[in-house]
Amino acid sequence: MTSDGKVPNKILQLSFRSHHNAYKNGDGSGAEIHDFSSKPTGSWYKWCQILFGLVVIHYFLWFIPLCLIIYLPYWLGYPFISGMLIGWYTVTYFTKDEIRLGRQWELFRSNRLWKLLQHYIEIEIIREVSLDPTRKYFFAHHPHGILILTRIASYGGIFENLFPGVEVRGLAATPMFNLPGCREVCLWLGGVRADKFVGVNLLRTKNPNLSLYVFPGGSDEIFETEKESKETVIISRKGFIRLALEEGADIVPSFGFGEKDAYHKFTIPKFVTNFILKNFKLPILIFWGKFFTLLPLKGGKGLSVVYGQPIRIEKPVTHPSDELVNEIYVKYYDEIKNLFGKYKIKYGYDKSEKLIIKEARLKTKSTQNVSAQHVKEN
Repeated sequence: MTSDGKVPNKILQLSFRSHHNAYKNGDGSGAEIHDFSSKPTGSWYKWCQILFGLVVIHYFLWFIPLCLIIYLPYWLGYPFISGMLIGWYTVTYFTKDEIRLGRQWELFRSNRLWKLLQHYIEIEIIREVSLDPTRKYFFAHHPHGILILTRIASYGGIFENLFPGVEVRGLAATPMFNLPGCREVCLWLGGVRADKFVGVNLLRTKNPNLSLYVFPGGSDEIFETEKESKETVIISRKGFIRLALEEGADIVPSFGFGEKDAYHKFTIPKFVTNFILKNFKLPILIFWGKFFTLLPLKGGKGLSVVYGQPIRIEKPVTHPSDELVNEIYVKYYDEIKNLFGKYKIKYGYDKSEKLIIKEARLKTKSTQNVSAQHVKEN
């Protein structure tokens, strides 16, 4: 903050690549540019990038080494040690950290090793406006993509450099906290369960700097991710807007570019994916990246994240009216459209690339009418 108590509004760019940069020194934008594109050129560094990427991106497979660690003492003739390990790990489930404050491990989340993956994916992050760390925020990001690779743009101390003094928890799908190993990674990286009561409790904690990071499109947007399409499709929702109004939290629109180019995808019949998603809350699809793994493909454009102008919520509203929710809804998606239009060419998209905003399923009649009107305006 400045001496007069105001937060300076200056564009900040952090870039791990030397191409497809939104801003450059001397371009008249006045942007503060931090260039992290320099990296070792040896093959050893490339293999370190690949190895680290394979380990952290396949975190849902961490239950395999976890089971092996528990089984090893039993195999060596010390079953009581295996029993103790099982008992200790079982207890961690009863702490219910995913519905409380989480279990963020700062050493893991802010580790410099994340730069290996940030260099590999060639990430660039733009912050258009500084934020007042004394306020609470909803960081609302589109599109979800297949694996939300844009999350990587927050690790390694990046988020803290962008928004000093702002502490954040990310809302994640419930199944992520049921699988051993996967659960730990989500918690260590600041994840909590994506339930309304969890968000409410976090925003009402005694920590005045705690904010939330949400992906409004959710799992539905996974199936809208098409590598070859000239359309970027996002799913609109209003639940997070109503919650932001109730808690008096400003909404920070965020948009990611390049997510849809990260993987090849095999199309499964929609009735199958819809049935499984509706009944089991799991998005099912077949996709692959480099080496037929989940390591992202390198398409030459990199991955970019832009944080736009925050939508100010002056004070909490106990029972926000539909009209007020709709007003903020339109403002938020107008800013999302603005970010897309402003940066799409800078980040290698064709001028003809379109942003399609679809309404989420299972909405009330009044909500559908407003959403449909807003979609037509796009």
